Amino acid sequence: MKPRERLLELGPKALTDGELVAILLRTGVSGKGVVELSDELLSGGGGLSVLFDRTIDELLAVKGLGKAKVATLVAVMELARRYYDSLLINRENRFSSPEDVHSFLKSRVSHDGSERFYVLFLDSQGALIEFEQMFRGNHSAAPVFVSEILKKALKLEAAAIIVAHNHPSGNLAPSREDLQITKKLNQACRLIELNLQDHLIFSHVGFVSLAERGELGG
Repeated sequence: MKPRERLLELGPKALTDGELVAILLRTGVSGKGVVELSDELLSGGGGLSVLFDRTIDELLAVKGLGKAKVATLVAVMELARRYYDSLLINRENRFSSPEDVHSFLKSRVSHDGSERFYVLFLDSQGALIEFEQMFRGNHSAAPVFVSEILKKALKLEAAAIIVAHNHPSGNLAPSREDLQITKKLNQACRLIELNLQDHLIFSHVGFVSLAERGELGG
């Protein structure tokens, strides 16, 4: 049964990511079926994040993806990003849970094998003022400068911040350095009456919230 027929009969949740992408592509190429082509686009261990990270030029360079297929993929990915935005805009408290933050991050961060440190600056109602990638490192660590985060928070007149960084390895366990920088940042935030709301560690396999684990530090 073809992906489109499976979707109509069983519903979208019964389909794999590759089958859903295959419906968008519609056809394969010579010697390669559409599902196989779709699976190749999702290869690399990151699944959909790999596809979302690709630029238009990178997609056009894939054999079998013409302008029409690329335009369809890019349009759907942009709609997904705007969907997440609309959820946040229409929510009274836009970042009320770690799941909210993770959903926001999934459509905006890169998975290129380097560790990156992000900061969400929030107002007193939990609404996003600004989102920024502040630091970038190698495959195992990114330097974090607390003073730069506080300086930016004061400039934006933020009431709270949420920080997040990725573990390219996929291991979500916080390292000793992760816990140390979280504690240091939390103590510094308290000095200027800035609330460190959470620190998320995420990868292509999921995320953990240090706030939920009680590990923001005193």
